[in-house]
Amino acid sequence: MSAKVNEWLNRAKADLTAAELLQTFDEYPVAILAFHCQQAVEKSLKAFLTARNVPFLFRHDLGYLLDLCINADPDLAELESEIAGLTPYAVEGRYPTDIPLEPTKEDGQTFFRQAKNVFAFVSKRIESETSS
Repeated sequence: MSAKVNEWLNRAKADLTAAELLQTFDEYPVAILAFHCQQAVEKSLKAFLTARNVPFLFRHDLGYLLDLCINADPDLAELESEIAGLTPYAVEGRYPTDIPLEPTKEDGQTFFRQAKNVFAFVSKRIESETSS
């Protein structure tokens, strides 16, 4: 695995760790947890694209990144349901917007599970391709 792919995965893992730590408190900003989950997914997808040498724009749009991943490997289409609700949390979850996002703790737990699933799927896929 290249150093750049490994760096993307390490940063995704750090976002997952941050999201997990937030959940250890009784009260925590769920929108920030959602942001870290979105970031973990974004960085996981960018790791996959980097591993496949697929160029991408530095955008926070998970749909755009997933489309590129699917073009490179149609099996990644199964991740679509895991990322559907996370894209807005790249920016809107951290800054005041016209339509504030107010995720519940249940939403946050769902986002965390989804982000972990995406990270695990992508990591396994990259590992299987680099060890072949």
